[in-house]
Amino acid sequence: MRSPIYFAASVLALLSMLCAACSFEQFEPSVNRHKFARLNTAAEAVKTDIDGGASLQQVSEKAVLMSDEIAAVKDKVSTKREGRLLKAYVDLLDIYRDGLLLWKYKDNFPHLASELKGRIYVAQDVEPIVAKYGFAMESHIYKPTGQIWRSISADSIRIIWKNAGDQLNIIRNITNY
Repeated sequence: MRSPIYFAASVLALLSMLCAACSFEQFEPSVNRHKFARLNTAAEAVKTDIDGGASLQQVSEKAVLMSDEIAAVKDKVSTKREGRLLKAYVDLLDIYRDGLLLWKYKDNFPHLASELKGRIYVAQDVEPIVAKYGFAMESHIYKPTGQIWRSISADSIRIIWKNAGDQLNIIRNITNY
């Protein structure tokens, strides 16, 4: 029969192994913040413009700058953690682009029908976004031609911006910004 000390030592060893496995990330090399500083500034600038009521054009220009910064950092990634961080920024840019596309359709296609007020026309390039975020669609009939078209709520853009904010929080957690 094993002694209580042996049992306690076994439990402590098991707990140590679990703690080490759970905190493996802290043993990874940290992120070189200087390497990602311009990219982080660009990502935050997109959010600032969105939150500040900037125009579609202004936000789009900031997203292009963010894309350029991603390209500039891509070949400089040297650790797995930096790779995860870069992937998080790429995901953020994808979210921003989704929101910008919906914004474009909201602003540029209200002339299709009077029922489109407060709605976003679901064109072929919008369908993947609708599927990705699970937005509910409404069907409409264009009376002059009898064609059926679909739309989503204009509030869908806010959901995408919220997702972008959540993605920025993930980035901040990786970098501790």
